[in-house]
Amino acid sequence: MPFYFIPHSRNFSSKRGFAESSLRRRLEKQGWSVWKGLLIGAVRMQDDYSTATGKYELLSKFLEKHSAELLEKLQYYCSVHFGFPDFICHKNGEWKFVECKLGYEPLSEKQKKCIMELQLLGFNVEVHKLVSSPAGTRSAMVNLEGSGKIVTRKQLTLNNRLFIKCQNI
Repeated sequence: MPFYFIPHSRNFSSKRGFAESSLRRRLEKQGWSVWKGLLIGAVRMQDDYSTATGKYELLSKFLEKHSAELLEKLQYYCSVHFGFPDFICHKNGEWKFVECKLGYEPLSEKQKKCIMELQLLGFNVEVHKLVSSPAGTRSAMVNLEGSGKIVTRKQLTLNNRLFIKCQNI
């Protein structure tokens, strides 16, 4: 399963919901339509939230068009498994589920189980971790059942301290 490490320069250790809002903006800039995963059954919202209700009705229509049985399964996973990913993303006919984490937060066992269930259904599931700027790894493939990690893309530039050392040689 792909893990993406997104560097960020701000101190985020005490920010609640900071990773989700930052990564949502990043996905939307990349052209993805983004919905909160926990609101997959939100068509029963009150009329006070007509904008949000319309957006989630559109999600339900997209998923029903893909498969009505699939929509029911996703609503079931969302209500029963408490590890449902943070976002459901759609772009050019492609679907993916994204779990957002701060650099120090691990995946819970329930999240791992739900991610594996979604992968069995054939969905692309990614974990995006917001990390401090000096982090070197940019993407890795991680085995959820074991502890293996294969780095697929590393940092492309030197950090400032190393860059200054190289100039002084």
